Amino acid sequence: MKKLSLLLVFSLAMLVQTQFVQAAGENTPEINSESAVMIDAKTGDILYQKNSTEQMYPASITKIVTGILAVESGKLDESVMVSSEAVKADGTRVYLLEGEQVPLKKLAQGLLINSGNDAAIAIAEYLAGDVASFADQMNEFAKKVGADNTHFVNPNGLFDVEHYTTAEDMAKITQYAMENDVFREIVSTKELPWIGEGWETTLRNHHQLLWDYPGTIGVKNGYVDESKHTLVTAVSRDNLDVIIVTLKAPSSRAAYWDTMSIGDYGFANYERQTLSAGTEIEAENGKTYPLKEDLTVTLPKGEEAVQEVSSDGELQLKDTNGNVLLTHTLFKEKKKEAPLPKETKSVEEVDTTFIQTIVKGSIFLYGGLLLLLAFLVILRMRSQRYKHKKMRQVARSYVK
Repeated sequence: MKKLSLLLVFSLAMLVQTQFVQAAGENTPEINSESAVMIDAKTGDILYQKNSTEQMYPASITKIVTGILAVESGKLDESVMVSSEAVKADGTRVYLLEGEQVPLKKLAQGLLINSGNDAAIAIAEYLAGDVASFADQMNEFAKKVGADNTHFVNPNGLFDVEHYTTAEDMAKITQYAMENDVFREIVSTKELPWIGEGWETTLRNHHQLLWDYPGTIGVKNGYVDESKHTLVTAVSRDNLDVIIVTLKAPSSRAAYWDTMSIGDYGFANYERQTLSAGTEIEAENGKTYPLKEDLTVTLPKGEEAVQEVSSDGELQLKDTNGNVLLTHTLFKEKKKEAPLPKETKSVEEVDTTFIQTIVKGSIFLYGGLLLLLAFLVILRMRSQRYKHKKMRQVARSYVK
């Protein structure tokens, strides 16, 4: 009864906080978390941020990466043998036993719903052979999705000084993960019966906002002493899908309240706008070009995207502060080849003339050599005749 009363008080407190933020209207929320960000889950546009690029320790929100790698492995139906290293994992567990055979999907569910550190180790060892090799895969994945200020050394988020991320990077990672239907289904599961060799229970999702904040569809919370409370939340409401990340909140209540404050601010002040395919866009050259596809951006309500088209056909949609929200190739300007000067011959012509000159010169030289050789032959023949004539004259003189 006491636990139920505390839960009721906590829920009422969060409801009061929500109503307060909604009443605040356009006011930017004041939060207790040291770092936070909210992005549009569809477009990636940043709608709110506080120190969003500062490096922080993620704790168990690390498991978002481990989970999506497990889901994308294509091995969810395969059976994993739990190792002795996995059962020794510290912190929250699903109480796996050494030698127990568990489907990979079930491990992913225990990882993401109940934050099982032992499930994280079992997944890492199965997919990569050992934790260090799996951490390499995690870092490759982070780079692939543009999380350039992130580095992982383990699959569960237990503290390590070299294990860090940023709010903005975690938003990018989660944006990618939530596009996977299987991952999305797992993190949105509120309760799941768990029957294992060492533990039979009903897992209850650790993300409290699945019950207390309308539109919440996951994804993960975390805590270690060095990181304090971390929380990643996906919310879909009013034709707007957002991902909210809060890092280093002083308490779990503060993390939840900060998330709701940021969420209410976003839903109250932003809307998604779409320029439909076929819309005519005027370029600098005065011509208009139709869009070949729908272009979607998220902007403050009542504000329209600023359109700028460069001379080479690149369309940029910006907010009123000049921030580029989207870049799209509207047309490709064909570059005109500069004409050759009238007195200038082309490279091909120059090459042809040069070759002709060489051939003519060779023929002339060859002809000259033939004439010279003929002249020498004639001289030799005349010399031989003259010599023979002298010899006959000498011979006659002796006869007399």
